[in-house]
Amino acid sequence: MIVRNKRLTLRLSFILIIAVALYGGWYAHQNWKIDTGSLTVLQSNDDADWVDFFATLGEGTIQLFLGFTSEK
Repeated sequence: MIVRNKRLTLRLSFILIIAVALYGGWYAHQNWKIDTGSLTVLQSNDDADWVDFFATLGEGTIQLFLGFTSEK
């Protein structure tokens, strides 16, 4: 038989996690705008493959994190 201890605590922690995730999504939407002009793969007229797209996306993500962690 399964014993369910602290079900209320578990539910409250899940609600807290969901609330913080929603707040983080709202904050990101309000403060960070993606410049679609900087995505060169989306602007090319020829057929780009998925590898190029994900490589460009990964490179942009790395540059974003480097920008967050650099000292200014």
